[in-house]
Amino acid sequence: MAVSPDGNTLAVGQTDNEAHLWQLDLPTPDEAMARICRTVGRDLTGQERLTYLSGVAHQAACPP
Repeated sequence: MAVSPDGNTLAVGQTDNEAHLWQLDLPTPDEAMARICRTVGRDLTGQERLTYLSGVAHQAACPP
């Protein structure tokens, strides 16, 4: 398994010597955070921010 340098394609090799390419449609970090917040129905706790968003300013993770 490998991801292309631009992060847009995933290549997966199979045991039958076939390779499959997958186009990745990844959200921006802001879009991903909005999806997470909608899914859990709340903002992240301080501990969740430390665990999953290390290096990000300690502020509300979910948009208002």
